[in-house]
Amino acid sequence: MPSLKELKRWMGTGQVAKTLGYSRQGTINLAEEGKIRAVKTGAGWIYDPDSVDMFKARLKASKGG
Repeated sequence: MPSLKELKRWMGTGQVAKTLGYSRQGTINLAEEGKIRAVKTGAGWIYDPDSVDMFKARLKASKGG
């Protein structure tokens, strides 16, 4: 479980969707499937920016650059 200090820098669904070029629902699906580290809160999902960056790098690599 992430610390409160760590959570302060985490991203919202809209931010992650924009960063990855996914829809909001597609981003939530990634979290639910465990492809991106995220925590569901009362207000929605929040995402670990390091996990988002790693996922984005894997996407880029799979697309050939």
